[in-house]
Amino acid sequence: MKTKVIVATKKIDTNYVFSENNQVYLKRKSGVKPSNSNTIYSEEWYPISFCWESQLDN
Repeated sequence: MKTKVIVATKKIDTNYVFSENNQVYLKRKSGVKPSNSNTIYSEEWYPISFCWESQLDN
């Protein structure tokens, strides 16, 4: 007799970031579905406000 095992997992949401010249950028990925049903993905990097606070200085 075979036993079927089902494992539930949760998806981890992640974002791509990079910094340049003291500015942090976040990657936005969007999908556009034109009339021919093929999805076209575009990627855009946009600046965000970010301030690193060290817990070691407290």
